[in-house]
Amino acid sequence: MRIGFFHESAGTKHAGGIAIYLQYMAAELSKSHDVYLYTQEGSPTALLRDSAVTIVPMPGISDRIATAITTLSPAGRQDINSLAMVGRGVGNDLIEHIETNTDVLITFIWLDDLLLSNLVDVPTVYGFHRIDIEGFGGRLRDTHSQTRTILANTERTAERITEVFDRTVDGVAYPGIDPDQFNPAVPPAFESDEPAVLFVGRVQEQKGVFDLVNAVGDVDTDCTVHVVGAGRTEALRETAWSAGIGDSVRIHGEIPHDELPGYYTAVDVFCLPSYVESFGMANLEAMACGTPVVSGRLAPIESYLTHGVHGHLVEPGDTEELAAVLERLLTSPEERLRLGANALERSKTYTWDNQATVLEAVCAQAVATDDEMEVENTEGAREVPQSTFR
Repeated sequence: MRIGFFHESAGTKHAGGIAIYLQYMAAELSKSHDVYLYTQEGSPTALLRDSAVTIVPMPGISDRIATAITTLSPAGRQDINSLAMVGRGVGNDLIEHIETNTDVLITFIWLDDLLLSNLVDVPTVYGFHRIDIEGFGGRLRDTHSQTRTILANTERTAERITEVFDRTVDGVAYPGIDPDQFNPAVPPAFESDEPAVLFVGRVQEQKGVFDLVNAVGDVDTDCTVHVVGAGRTEALRETAWSAGIGDSVRIHGEIPHDELPGYYTAVDVFCLPSYVESFGMANLEAMACGTPVVSGRLAPIESYLTHGVHGHLVEPGDTEELAAVLERLLTSPEERLRLGANALERSKTYTWDNQATVLEAVCAQAVATDDEMEVENTEGAREVPQSTFR
């Protein structure tokens, strides 16, 4: 098959969870298929450079213009980038390139799917990565998209899609890990004289990183907190000083994804006490490195992390519970070793090659369904729905 992926930031170091998922899936599928990635211009990641993925750079929009637009409108930066990519791409033969070079196109952002499913003649697949999908954009996509094949990233996401949209999901492909990249043998990125706790993710309230800092302020055992990610870093520094641990918090900022393994192996505990997660890929990466995990008690996370077996789950926002769990782990090397070993074993279920096989089958189904509908249309059995934008 010739498989296309479309995402505004999938090829850059600023890629978030969905884009990283896309990168690994594209790289894995490129081992046996022709894969094209349509993304904004920029330096591709090492993963993509070393793969057989063909990157098709698209003109985007400058940060200055995007910021100005988001300030003056309710649209988010991702929406603006998607509109810019598709809009400018249409004027630069984007549609022709997709139709000439791909058999199926996969998108993961609602606006990308809404626009492209109505513009291209190849079958499209839409990947859901959230369970809070009842918003305006999601409903607009469901009403006007021409996509018939749906992918989910977890069973819980699949259940929500059925509950909200009354749609059958065609496949569930979980995020995965590369055990050659994420493993306990990776040299640590730094050394620490005292126990260390790591957070990886966007520095914002819903990720629970502010709760983590406040909880560590109530822990009796001396430790350091290492934060990897961009966002409200200055506010986090202020919170750390207010909690009395300003000297114990190290904010590393945003780092390339391929450098993360050394951060997981450098610490004693990984903590992601989020309020909302579609999956929590950072948890799985830490588990693959044999690092015990403390995370928010959320349905997507419970699908792969059993409380007390692979790590500990805490109620989002409960800093007292979080502090107690951290104190327990930081003072018990034996429990850390037990949980880390169990977590490592559990992570082996979630490899990219296993998950890419699911996506491959979903793409094949989309192509087959499209071929069947073309035959039915030719025989006059029924009309193929036409785009509202054509």
